[in-house]
Amino acid sequence: MKSTADGVPGEQVEPAAIPRLGTTWFDRGAGYWLRRIAHGCFQLALLLFAGLVVTAFYAGFWEAVGVPRSARTAVYAVTAVACLLSLVAGFVRTRRAPVEIPTPEQARREDRSRQRRNAASAAGGRWTLLLLAPVLPATVAWAIGTWAAPTLARRTAAEIGAREDYERRVREQEERAEAARPLPPRNRAERRHGRR
Repeated sequence: MKSTADGVPGEQVEPAAIPRLGTTWFDRGAGYWLRRIAHGCFQLALLLFAGLVVTAFYAGFWEAVGVPRSARTAVYAVTAVACLLSLVAGFVRTRRAPVEIPTPEQARREDRSRQRRNAASAAGGRWTLLLLAPVLPATVAWAIGTWAAPTLARRTAAEIGAREDYERRVREQEERAEAARPLPPRNRAERRHGRR
């Protein structure tokens, strides 16, 4: 709920918009949950698609190298264990990592910066794909684990930062309203002096 300082008429403190959630984080209503679930599902779909592509590439890589079928089964079993461990390690590491709480402006800048980095790495990462073929499935599993930790958190770092920023602005407005309020006279001498 938007607040004014102690019921004093004046401007309201509006919550700041954060990337992908806008101002829905403030009330956490149906719009908030719809946006958050839709964004999480979209990210998961992209990661799963990348996982399918990597798995097909990985299987084709071992077949092209000429590894016998029995040896490939052993390689796939080792890869499956590595993927499971990577998934868990990515989730646990991301969950335990200290989170830097951004202000809404920092969250927007970081979001734009991440989008630029992703576009640059997509263009330059084609050759490294061939070099990393043996560990690609584990890398995608790690990415899914690091995606799951913040996505499944109750509140994102951007939401926490926006809430802290909002509360700071409400306190500042209350302090300005308090400073602007005239002080009542404390005794009769001050009252008489005020009349003169």
